[in-house]
Amino acid sequence: MSSTATKGLSDKKHPVRPSLWANTDFTKLWIGQTASLVGAQISDLALPLTAVFALHATSQQVGLLSTAIRLPYLLVALFVGVLVDRLGRRHLMMGADLGRALILGMIPFLYWLHTLGLSLLYVIGFLAGCGTVLFDVAAQAYLPRLVDRDDIALGNSRLGSAQSAATIGGPALGGVLVQWLTAPVAVCAASFSYLLSVLNVWLIRHRETAAEPSSGSGVAGTLRQIRDGLKLVLYNEPLRAMSLMAAVFNLSFTAFEVVFVQYMPHDLKLTAGEIGLVMAALGPGFLVGAMFAARLPKRLGYGRALLLTACVANVVMPLIALLGPWGFLTVGALMVINFLFASFGVANTVAVMTIRQSITPDHLQGRVAATNRFVAMGVAPLGALLGGMLGSTVGLRGTVLITTVGLCLALIPLGASSLARIRHDLPDPIAE
Repeated sequence: MSSTATKGLSDKKHPVRPSLWANTDFTKLWIGQTASLVGAQISDLALPLTAVFALHATSQQVGLLSTAIRLPYLLVALFVGVLVDRLGRRHLMMGADLGRALILGMIPFLYWLHTLGLSLLYVIGFLAGCGTVLFDVAAQAYLPRLVDRDDIALGNSRLGSAQSAATIGGPALGGVLVQWLTAPVAVCAASFSYLLSVLNVWLIRHRETAAEPSSGSGVAGTLRQIRDGLKLVLYNEPLRAMSLMAAVFNLSFTAFEVVFVQYMPHDLKLTAGEIGLVMAALGPGFLVGAMFAARLPKRLGYGRALLLTACVANVVMPLIALLGPWGFLTVGALMVINFLFASFGVANTVAVMTIRQSITPDHLQGRVAATNRFVAMGVAPLGALLGGMLGSTVGLRGTVLITTVGLCLALIPLGASSLARIRHDLPDPIAE
């Protein structure tokens, strides 16, 4: 057979897939989610600075504001999951960002009218946090409806790149705007980003099919649907393993964050500029990780990719406890550790999210995503408390060692589960 004929048969067997960017609906989702993430990064910086500079808040009051912003993950996430599965996900994303734009847009006007107080800022922060949870859960549940099953991993990788870019550029942009415009006015930039998100999501042409008929719209029906989501995650071994892994990781990482900001200047004798260099290494790591996140499972299979990325990201962290005040050598080592942690961590997150979306029935996507966020974020306050207690009893270095070893414990539910044995093909949705 001639080489030309062979090439023709090869092309028929393995047709070239069109670029994901050719999917205009996905491109609009990507732009909208990027704008939304930038808005969230700006508001996360501008809201506390508004409390500090405009309202002269104490550190304790700023902590309460931070708690109010994150409290919706505990209080409303499970109810949001039901809402996402009942209603159109596209409309909920638009409503979440429109609500955040209007709520945050009130801040400069309230400030100019001298009616903005800390209590009101707590309420605004809580409502904005509710919008964040709603958009987050709806966006995760919406992606599988916009792209082919084989493109879910690539779609998550592209959205991961957007999140990485927003994490890098959002705080920097927010800082510049606060410097130029003052903190209350800078919040308006977040509102503008949210409106840009609404516009792009509105332009998506895909129209969703009717949602699952509700098994009761009252309190009893809502609780029943929440139970269905919790039950699926609890009794399905891969979903349960992913949630347990997220809980162990977030508990340990939140405790680590509490002491790491003290450990660097006190034990490692780093200056503010050196600490900035260390933290800046996370940015390139996020971008690089998002770039190879979709390719790694194709080469190694999903199970091996999960194990590899989790091992590298988590196992390098205990090395931080072994460092001393060695100047630029310490700075360089921390930058390498942060880069590896960020890049392989993002790749692991993309793989986990892709598997979760692939095995979850469409009508339960919202509830499963919300349950995962509830478990992952629900342990964060406990982790912060644990970090503070350990820091005062065993010291900063001891706490860094304990909490980073805790990160490694998240590998146990992953290695012991069937997740590690998934090959190149994504598993089918769970049969109910």
